[in-house]
Amino acid sequence: MKRFNLLLVNLCFLICSYSFAGDCKTDIEASAPTSRYSYKDAIVTDNVTKLTWTRCVLGKEWINGACSGTAKTVTWDEANKIVSEINQNGTKGQQNWRLPSLPELASIVERQCFYPRVNEEIFPGTPSELFLSGSRRKGTSSEIFALDFGSGNTLVKSMDSSGLVRLVRGAPWWTPPKSQATQKLEAEDAAYFKSGNTPTNLH
Repeated sequence: MKRFNLLLVNLCFLICSYSFAGDCKTDIEASAPTSRYSYKDAIVTDNVTKLTWTRCVLGKEWINGACSGTAKTVTWDEANKIVSEINQNGTKGQQNWRLPSLPELASIVERQCFYPRVNEEIFPGTPSELFLSGSRRKGTSSEIFALDFGSGNTLVKSMDSSGLVRLVRGAPWWTPPKSQATQKLEAEDAAYFKSGNTPTNLH
């Protein structure tokens, strides 16, 4: 838990540094430069994290080289339902889209730019608003983490709160650290199976 909280502090430092209104500041080192991405039409792949993103937020569509339409504001449950429907219907070409974790969402923040804090060449038409993540707050079943792409702040919000969504797919780029108890159990299991036992021996 302490390591997770430290990660959030570091993320906030990265995202919130130089948090004031304006355009992109070239005297600040880019955190998500265009050269980091491979993209074609509505889809972009981050060559560092290996994640693939939709260039348009949920509700907007890629038309004639731009994101057109109105961003859709949804709750966390509504977002997950929509993602499930998109995957079932295959409307975005693949069937493994999901909500990004908070660290994954933070990975596309461009600290050079302000309102929105994103590389708009890669993610055009991004609103300077709150984006929902797939990360739940530990210790509660009713709160999630969200990231404000206007101010750059990381926030804890109720699942009933509304926000925008950008879809991602690919193996999780970041997973929470395991507790010492979990690590101990996994080590004991590994030693057990190494001694010649198999899962069918367990009772």
